[in-house]
Amino acid sequence: MIKSANQLVTERCNSRCQMCSIWEIKDKSPEMSPDEFDKLYSKSEFRNLEDLCISGGEPTIRKDLFDVTDNIIKHLPDLRMLFLSTNCSNPEAAQEFMKRYSGKVKDIYICPSIEGDRETHKIIRGVDTYDKVLETAELVKRLDLDNYHIVFSTTIVPENCNSKSLDHVRSLAEKYGCNFSFRLASKNDSFYHNNRSEGFMIDREGFEFVKNYMNDRNISDPFLDILFDYIQGKNTIMGSRKNGITCLAGDISVFIKPNGDMYPCINSTRLIGNKEGGLFKEKYGLGDKEPCPCCTECQIYPILNFSQYSG
Repeated sequence: MIKSANQLVTERCNSRCQMCSIWEIKDKSPEMSPDEFDKLYSKSEFRNLEDLCISGGEPTIRKDLFDVTDNIIKHLPDLRMLFLSTNCSNPEAAQEFMKRYSGKVKDIYICPSIEGDRETHKIIRGVDTYDKVLETAELVKRLDLDNYHIVFSTTIVPENCNSKSLDHVRSLAEKYGCNFSFRLASKNDSFYHNNRSEGFMIDREGFEFVKNYMNDRNISDPFLDILFDYIQGKNTIMGSRKNGITCLAGDISVFIKPNGDMYPCINSTRLIGNKEGGLFKEKYGLGDKEPCPCCTECQIYPILNFSQYSG
């Protein structure tokens, strides 16, 4: 029973992030048309979907983004959480997305990517979208929606693995009344296509900094709490079935590429479905099939939210 889907609608991206090489892919996944999204999400395995993230690449690059999203959510009567993950290069499109779908779900989230102050953000993301991130937050706030959430999203690499950068983003979150979350940069070829890239992973000293930063500032967030335990080497759901930890990727959640190919999560290269046949079978266990380095919010939150459905 799939409860959560992380849907890439494109692999095109106008950022040049050092920790993600999706923008460098020459042979990008073909993009399903709105009609193909309609057909895919009409399949029975998505009937009880409650949590959907629209991502990329940069999703607002698609001029038919609203047609795509319309054709997805019309099949999801139980949808209660809708996320837009964006680099904010198109603030008006992001605002329109929030306005258009706020009345169709219980909670709607926008996750703008921001990596620190202006200069740090530009260095890490390869383009200067700092002002557009803040413009997006302001435009969304002006809508005065009852059910919106803005989550400033930071990926930690050596350049922003410091108090100055993280405190800067936290102060912006407080100023704009937003939430703030971060994750450590990681390697995979299913999503980031960065297995052959170097220089963007933090070292052991960086791990210690993150651990102390979270502890010193009393940062408490379900995902970050699990990340904190993981950094300290404790057993968490960020592990594998071999150590007794249950990962439900592929059972209650799925990662879908723009061409409709389905994987348990962003870290897996194991094809478990496609646009023609849907999921190949009902249940998949990630941890007993391949190592699980885990992960980010897109997998941890579904496990926390929907583990009662694992059956």
